[in-house]
Amino acid sequence: MPGALESEQDPVEVMLKKTGCIDLHYKVQECIAETGDWRMCQEKVKEFKACMQNVPTSTKLALIVRGDLKMSKGKTAAQCAHAAIMCYQNAAQGSQEQSALLQYWCRMGQPKIVLRVENYKELEDLQLKGREAKMVAALVRDAGRTQLEAGTATVLGLGPAPTEEVDKLVKHLKLL
Repeated sequence: MPGALESEQDPVEVMLKKTGCIDLHYKVQECIAETGDWRMCQEKVKEFKACMQNVPTSTKLALIVRGDLKMSKGKTAAQCAHAAIMCYQNAAQGSQEQSALLQYWCRMGQPKIVLRVENYKELEDLQLKGREAKMVAALVRDAGRTQLEAGTATVLGLGPAPTEEVDKLVKHLKLL
């Protein structure tokens, strides 16, 4: 089939795009092409290596729902959506590390997990632990227009952050 090979993507290039280090990879390649000697490109190689070493193996966003509120499925979905958007916005405006994790999380398909806690105290404790871990922690408080009183804490979003870090905080929780 004509053009089939042209449309196939190089798996290494696909992986490098996901890491966010592709531009540095190209700079190394350009340097080697220009100089003809990889030893002349050590600074660019070091930059590329540093970028690759900072790439987490995986990231995720945890959405933790209060089980004691007995929200409808639709209400729960809406509150989780609020938490996800708040986490995205907070990470985009957060530290350089939070912003980089957000970009990586987006490139990797935005993995999420939805969990539950039994009450507000558990939600509050997780929020505090998330902040102590320098993780984005966004607590949704309901506007009070439908099922809940205004200001009721409903869902906590944690992340996006390295999967291992998120799991340290939520591994004991059950799926919603």
